[in-house]
Formats: sequence, structure tokens, C-alpha cells
Amino acid sequence: MSKCKLIVNKLSGNADKVADLSEVEQLLREKYGEVDKIYIDSDNDVKMKEEIGGYDALAVCGGDGTLNSAVNAVQGTGLELVYVPCGTLNDTAKSLRLAKELSDTDRRIRRVDMGQIGDTMFAYVLAGGTFTEIGYRTKIGHKKKFKLLAYLAMVLKTYKIHRIKAKITLDGETREGEYTLIMAIKSARCFGFRFNKRFVHNDGKGQLLLIKSPRFNGILGKIAIFFPFFRAFFMGLRKPINGKTMYFNDFRQATLEIEGETDFTVDGEKLVLSGENELKILRQKLNLVVY
Repeated sequence: MSKCKLIVNKLSGNADKVADLSEVEQLLREKYGEVDKIYIDSDNDVKMKEEIGGYDALAVCGGDGTLNSAVNAVQGTGLELVYVPCGTLNDTAKSLRLAKELSDTDRRIRRVDMGQIGDTMFAYVLAGGTFTEIGYRTKIGHKKKFKLLAYLAMVLKTYKIHRIKAKITLDGETREGEYTLIMAIKSARCFGFRFNKRFVHNDGKGQLLLIKSPRFNGILGKIAIFFPFFRAFFMGLRKPINGKTMYFNDFRQATLEIEGETDFTVDGEKLVLSGENELKILRQKLNLVVY
């Protein structure tokens, strides 16, 4: 008899939607036989890697950050991963068109690409700079109470100019300068916006978006960066761009060299990067059980 560990993140923005897990547990038992359930809450900080020893599968209920923890926990173990989305934005789930509840009508394994920066895996985005703090700075209590509005309230606080000094080597070419946004994305969506029209979940390619820092700080600088951000996230990106203020194109592997320490978000969780980092997309790396 196979065994499955079920981890439910009660701190996710929409955790109330999974208060009754009887249906989820029943379907997991039909597939795996034995299911052991634990909760992540304010009194229980679960370390997923420590919880999955002796199991054949890991099932998680939570948002993008919960999925990121699960992806890194099962890396190299051969465990199947079952994901039941119950976060606030759920950019990964919406891009992959995953159901919010388990259903026995379409049970299959989907092989999906994963991104990797150094030793850290990511399911949908690695980004540093303007707006990227929203994911890890928004308070858990606010997400549970105000849902999407909690993120919108952070927009003005994080609308500021960044000057990330970086060198990016991609396809034999090197781009060097100051950037207010560096984003590697393996998703159709980010920040709640469906903007990446080039996304395919298992083609082995991600997209790299770079927005250069403006000449000026203050209000003039904020006005200058408004236009490339509007073009990217409101108009959407379908074709490669290689302009003075914005770069956007496919990539499989790149080198990202950061001067000093810079805070990035990896699937909504904080990650500090510095020095030279290998960035790549791993084709069909993850066997994700879809219900």
C-alpha cells in the first residue's frame, strides 16, 4: 500500500475554502491507500522535507508559495506531487488551468517545466525590482481578510525605482546595466495579470523580461517606468522586444550576475541573490498529478 502526506496551509489567503477536506482525502486514499494529514498554521511551522520521508506522494493545499516549498521538497526524491490550489492569486494554478477542487473525472499526470536559479526551483516566477516585494511583504492576516485587495494596497508602496546592477548572459550575448525589473517567468500570469502570451507549460522555454532603470529618480523616474510596465502587464507581450527600455524574449538557460545583494521573489517567497547565478528552465521536470 502506498502512502501520501497531505499538508494544508491554513495561512493561505483562501484557506477557509479547504476547511472541509473529506472529499480531497477520500480521493487521495483511492489512489494512495494511506493518507496522513498535517496543517501549517501560526503554531506549526512545517518543514516539508522533514515530513515526506517514507512516503510515495506529497499533496499540498495552499497558494503559490506553498507549491514552491513542495516543489523544492520533492526535488530528486521521485515523489508524485498533488496540488490543490487555495491561495489568493494562484498564478501557477491559473496558468496551468488546475481545478480548485479534486475531481475524479480527469485524473492524470501532467509533466510540467520548472525553473531553477542556483539550487532553488521555481514553479512560475523569479523576479527582483519594482512591485516584486508584494508577494512576500503582504501580511498573512491581510490576505486572509481582504483577499486580492491586500495585494492591491501594496502596489503604491512598492511602486518605486530600483537600480539593480546586473549582467545577463543569454544566447551568447551579454546585457549589462541598471534594471528596475528583472523577471524570469514560466507562466502566463504574474501579479494577477495574464500578460505573457508566449507561455507554453512544457516546451522547455521560459521568458526573460528586463526593464531598465530611468535616468532620474523621484516623480520623473516613476513616470518614465510607468510606460514599459503598462505595455508589459496591461497590453501583454506576444513578440520578442529588444528596445532601449525593455527586453523580452524566450530563454532556456542564462547567467545572471548581480552586484551586491538583491532581494528577489521566487514564487512569492523572498530569496536574496548576489554574484553569479545559473538560471535555467528544466523541461518536463515535474510530474504533477492533476485531478
